[in-house]
Amino acid sequence: MNRRDFFKLAGLAGLTLIPGSSAATLGGVAGQPQTPRAYAGTFWIFVNAGGGWDPTSMCDPKGRANEMEVDPMNMYLSGDILSAGNISYAPVGYNDTFFQKYYQDLLIINGLDMQTNGHDSGSRHVWSGRLIEGFPSIAALVAANSGPELPMSYLSFGGYDETAGLVARTRSGNVNALGRIAYPDRFDPNNADDRFHSVKAGELIQSARDGRRTTQELTATLPAEQIAMNQMFTATDGANELKLLQQYLPAELANDNQLRRQAQVALAAYRAGISIAVNLNVGGFDTHGDHDNQHIPRLASLLEGVDAIWQEAEAQQVADNVVVVVGSDFGRTPGYNPNNGKDHWSVSSMMLMGKGIKGNRVVGGSTDRHQPLKVDPNSLALSESGVRIEPQHVHYELRKLAGLDGGDFAAMFPLNPPQPMSKLLGG
Repeated sequence: MNRRDFFKLAGLAGLTLIPGSSAATLGGVAGQPQTPRAYAGTFWIFVNAGGGWDPTSMCDPKGRANEMEVDPMNMYLSGDILSAGNISYAPVGYNDTFFQKYYQDLLIINGLDMQTNGHDSGSRHVWSGRLIEGFPSIAALVAANSGPELPMSYLSFGGYDETAGLVARTRSGNVNALGRIAYPDRFDPNNADDRFHSVKAGELIQSARDGRRTTQELTATLPAEQIAMNQMFTATDGANELKLLQQYLPAELANDNQLRRQAQVALAAYRAGISIAVNLNVGGFDTHGDHDNQHIPRLASLLEGVDAIWQEAEAQQVADNVVVVVGSDFGRTPGYNPNNGKDHWSVSSMMLMGKGIKGNRVVGGSTDRHQPLKVDPNSLALSESGVRIEPQHVHYELRKLAGLDGGDFAAMFPLNPPQPMSKLLGG
């Protein structure tokens, strides 16, 4: 079921749509269907590293003093830590390639106090800004605010994608399935000649549908019935936008990187004007054993994927209109357990880049044993009298960037950091 199907059927069932719903969402009078506008605003990409990543092996590096150190944070040496501009990073995996390429665009937030080391609560906290249940993801809020009527307004490949009923979501990475929805009259969605019916038979079927529609519209007398009927008929045209998606998809999707493949679908939906926000997702970070051999390659794959997102955005000429936010459930414990793994730790990091975000910056920090340091909420400098950075600080500023502050959604799902950090994004 696509986005508009959900809203139109909700109308037929008598369900109340959210406050602030647009005319395009509600439809017009009978016989005058409202076609959702093509979306051309900012495209929001949220990348989830599922399982709890290790920032000390990436953007909040903590090396060991020497090879004889007892209970080292990591196996690399402190003296080998690298930097690009104002950003320091661990000398492992894909880090050097990634940070040297993107440091001017990157905002790193270190010492993020997640206040939990549970997978569900951590994922909810990092992507909604609140620990309590029931809060929608930031992606859902953005999509609901900017165009809930679009066929793939909120696209999700996994991670925390709670909507709180504000917008329907598409949970599909199956491009072939989307093609079958776009071209229901074909055996093979990619073959225009491989049809269930002949062209003449198809014309007769469409003529019969149009006649039935006219008759039903003429017999509808109540305004509510007319609006609901119009919404129902408008929904039958939803495949047209999905046909646009098919046109923008690459001839072959990537098989070398999971995030690249997801990004190709997401960016095609954005270029088609039918998508506003997307969750991209890659897992495998919950490395309680053999941490270095298991976790560092996953971090490398993650950063290769984020690199691929920007390559795809550049190739499709939309990079100037994209925001990418990367985060995880929580961090990993200082040092190694008896299985050479690392367990759950409630201190993490986030990486942000794109439209409206000032790069080549690190905000926050942590001690040598990865305890969060406080920052002055005004200057953002490290300060013993400051506050710990929490996900709500990040989300409060992201909401402002997305135009969500002060509206209906802000009132429905409030974030109230006692000391906001207005300079956090720096844009």
